[in-house]
Amino acid sequence: MKRIKISINFLLFLIILTCVPIFYNCNSGGETRHQDQIKLEPFTLNLKWLIYSSFSSHFVALEKGYFKNEGLDVKILPGGPGVDPIKLVATDAVDVGLAGYEQILIAREKGIPIIAIGEDYVRSGVGFFSLKSSNIKNPQDFIGKKVGILPGSDKYTLYCAMMSKLNIDRKKITEIPSSADLVLLFSRTVDVFPGFLVNQPFVAEEKGFQLNIIDPFDYGIRPGGNVYFTSEKTFKTKRAQLKAFLIGALKGIIEAPKLPDEEVVNMVLKYNDKLNKNAEIKIWRATKKLLLEKDPNKVGLMYESKWNYTANMSKEYGLINRIPDLKSCYTNTIVQEILSEDKLK
Repeated sequence: MKRIKISINFLLFLIILTCVPIFYNCNSGGETRHQDQIKLEPFTLNLKWLIYSSFSSHFVALEKGYFKNEGLDVKILPGGPGVDPIKLVATDAVDVGLAGYEQILIAREKGIPIIAIGEDYVRSGVGFFSLKSSNIKNPQDFIGKKVGILPGSDKYTLYCAMMSKLNIDRKKITEIPSSADLVLLFSRTVDVFPGFLVNQPFVAEEKGFQLNIIDPFDYGIRPGGNVYFTSEKTFKTKRAQLKAFLIGALKGIIEAPKLPDEEVVNMVLKYNDKLNKNAEIKIWRATKKLLLEKDPNKVGLMYESKWNYTANMSKEYGLINRIPDLKSCYTNTIVQEILSEDKLK
């Protein structure tokens, strides 16, 4: 009897020992299924322009799951003709938009209740182009030439600021109000064309035109680039979601340049398959070199000096009539919180 009792106890021990991992695995699987079933919160980002590789970091964040990891189902909406991200954000039709520093200043001067919450591009991407054959290589060469201008835009304020700083007499330049179409340069309607440094030279190259590039940054003209902005209402009511979004977006800025260029561009092409892949790879390379923050400890931060510089330049050359209260234009509170908590590592 004693031997039988020992055998029964040993058998029970083996059964329990066998069931423990089964129970654990079943429970663990239940937790995994529960995590998979967590409902992601819808969130929208409106780009400043059409979908192309200058916005690659956002699509890397989307495709790599940086937004999902923070509980967000982010939808990236294109900008472009007829799309006004500031209006969409101000009316709470969209959660976050991308805009230039000067666009935020214009909106705040008009009393539109939006606020910048983080930096995307560290500098302006505006530049000036001439055909290689023209031998126009610097601003002094504009004298006696036909220069396209776009009054009421950041391209115009940068042009005015550059001419003023270099003491170039604009009366000696034929200034021609222009559209944003490079055809004006190709047809030699203008000798100098204002545009965007990281994409238009490569668009021209694909069409068989080689360009000289004149970058105002090289001449000390250094206004701010792009910022993430939201409405004052959303800032108050969806702060947690904004923080989650910025964690994902800033991770995209940090991690995208580490990936192979072709892999990054393929992510963008998934959302706009009409793009030229070769040109987009060049656009992405120029974007990460010129416009994205390289220091992960500074990514997303905006600086008062840059806001002051952009505001003073915008007022001096007529983009705004008065400088709004800069404290109402931007806040670093969420980005500072993210950086202090090491959320990007």
